[in-house]
Amino acid sequence: MKKKVAKAKPAGRRFCGLAPTPDRRFSASVSPGRARAIIDNQAKWVNGTTLNYYFIGGPNSQKAAMRKAFKAWDDVGIGLKFNEVSDRDDSQIRIAFLDDGSWSYLGRTILTIPKSESTMNIGWDISVDLDTGVHEIGHTLGMPHEHQNPFAGLVWDEDKVYASLAAPPNRWSRDQTFWNIIRKIPAGEVTGTSWDPDSIMHYPFEAGLILEPARYAAGLTPAGGLSAKDIEWIRKTYPKQASALKVLKPFVSETMKIEAGGQVGFAFEPTETRNYTVKTFGSTDTVVVISEESKAGQQYMKGIDDSGEDHNGEIQVRFEKSKSYSLRVRVLYKEPDANAAIMVW
Repeated sequence: MKKKVAKAKPAGRRFCGLAPTPDRRFSASVSPGRARAIIDNQAKWVNGTTLNYYFIGGPNSQKAAMRKAFKAWDDVGIGLKFNEVSDRDDSQIRIAFLDDGSWSYLGRTILTIPKSESTMNIGWDISVDLDTGVHEIGHTLGMPHEHQNPFAGLVWDEDKVYASLAAPPNRWSRDQTFWNIIRKIPAGEVTGTSWDPDSIMHYPFEAGLILEPARYAAGLTPAGGLSAKDIEWIRKTYPKQASALKVLKPFVSETMKIEAGGQVGFAFEPTETRNYTVKTFGSTDTVVVISEESKAGQQYMKGIDDSGEDHNGEIQVRFEKSKSYSLRVRVLYKEPDANAAIMVW
């Protein structure tokens, strides 16, 4: 695809701000390699998850635009589903429309945000700017800013970048500009070793902000919409789900043959109603999500993240006879040659 270079949008473009999150801290027992693998994978959702979104007020035109933005991701064909809900307590994604810029938290970080608070904000009229909504949802799916890709080789005229973003309409502090533009993201958070200047997650930049590569000194404008590499990344991270999951039997350990970043799913159909225990085994860091499956859709029940801990995750849950459930596991880290398993009893 031919790159648009010389027709950069003028100064004054409003930019999205990725909400900052504190650095993850680990105990001394967690090796650097294990910590890095956890950090690289922790924003990703367990594939097969249904993400419920809720609008905190907002004009109908804005809400309609966001529904189109969710559909743009859904149309790609991925293993995640999006569902609008009318009860805030049923939501994972909460979208406000305040004059506070456009921003989102990254991936599963939204699960740490209180239900009383938004996880995403749309700060300007996007009824004619669908890309903003698609971009913010991209953050919620775990995608960082592409211009912060360490493989991009971008060299900034930092003084001009800080001055540009300090001016209206963004009025960003130096910390905000550093976090959203200058800072390089960890290499493990990007797929492959290439940079995609046409990504939906890439800002457009006016002339004079980029020193290297020299061809972008006159400005850089992404093509707009989801790029081929965006689609490749999202399909690889959240592939379409198989029509049938392997069935777990009570008291029978099931081996999970997956590496760091990978995922496996199981079905469970209890023959009696009672309290059950779900537990993983092995030298692994995992995220486990349990959902009830029905014709009406998937309903999240419980989940656990045991990453960085010295023990495996264990969930106490009540399953009912004649109902169907799914147990999905994403492995954030696994010791080389170690076995991993899951059991329900």
